[in-house]
Amino acid sequence: MDLPKYTGTIHPEEWVKQVQIYCYLKGIESEGKIIKFSKLMIDYTIIIPNVNEINSFEELIKALKLHSTFSIYKNSCKRKLQLIKYIPEQEDVATFLANFRSLCMEISDHKEIITMLINSYSNYFFKGEFIKRVEGINSVDEIFKIFSEVVFDELKIIKFGSSIALKHVATGKYLSSWNVNYPTGSKQRVVFAGEKLSNGNALWYATCTTTNRNYQNCTYDDRFYLTHKVTGKKLCMSINYKSPTTRHAEVSCRNEGDSLNWININPTNGYATYVKARDVITLKYNDYIFVVMISHLQLEIKLFKKLLPMKKELVEMMSGKLKFFIAIKFTLSIGLKKFMNSKVNMDERSFL
Repeated sequence: MDLPKYTGTIHPEEWVKQVQIYCYLKGIESEGKIIKFSKLMIDYTIIIPNVNEINSFEELIKALKLHSTFSIYKNSCKRKLQLIKYIPEQEDVATFLANFRSLCMEISDHKEIITMLINSYSNYFFKGEFIKRVEGINSVDEIFKIFSEVVFDELKIIKFGSSIALKHVATGKYLSSWNVNYPTGSKQRVVFAGEKLSNGNALWYATCTTTNRNYQNCTYDDRFYLTHKVTGKKLCMSINYKSPTTRHAEVSCRNEGDSLNWININPTNGYATYVKARDVITLKYNDYIFVVMISHLQLEIKLFKKLLPMKKELVEMMSGKLKFFIAIKFTLSIGLKKFMNSKVNMDERSFL
């Protein structure tokens, strides 16, 4: 480690700390000697008035801050803060915030820091959530903490086009389909409750029915199609046909699927805008709803790179109150409720 020279390109307090560390490593602990070394390491172009009368670290830092180079340094930092961008693909949030914090040492206005953080990340979800969560917050440390939390929460949002799987929580079986048609009824692609997730039969993705959207996050206002990843067919419920195994309403996959809605029924997060991991939701089709629980586990995507052989059997769905588990893989089994006069008819049926 070399003894750092002061050129006005570093905060005086940080520079003094570096000089102290250097001296301590060299066995020099006398404050007088360290201050003497410090004054000698100030660049010759930086003229400090009465420098020989400085006898403490506090006096040295104060003298450096009074020099014009410190004003230039602060303006340079502010300019960097105005231009700084958080790009998740290039750096982690801890590195970004550490760099950001080092540039705003002389900024005491928390509102100014909030504004620069908002401008640093061009993410639709982040801007809305961050502004909402920092309202009334004055602590800079808390503001940085909220920034990292919002960035992390964005990773849990279900996105259009992401591979998902629907799992029935009670039985652990997955909503599945494959290249076999029903022998009766609609004669479309079968939909069944599969035993395994890793064979590719259980992979789906959501496609928004609105074509003029400029972002990919799923919200509770969206209408969408649920498309089977392997066959490319969309989920459809045929109330005019009966399942060959349960004799209830048939669920199939076909070229033209049913437009669905997300409905949030999570009691602890009832006013959320975005569909996120662990949300308890329903999928609504016209007057019918699917009861679903969502999870979003991106690390499990690796399981889908090699597909296992498909299991050639249909598994009868269980009746009763059904929930689904959605991940990148999602998860499920289905229960059906009929809305009657804005009230839910509690007579539930399985319909695969």
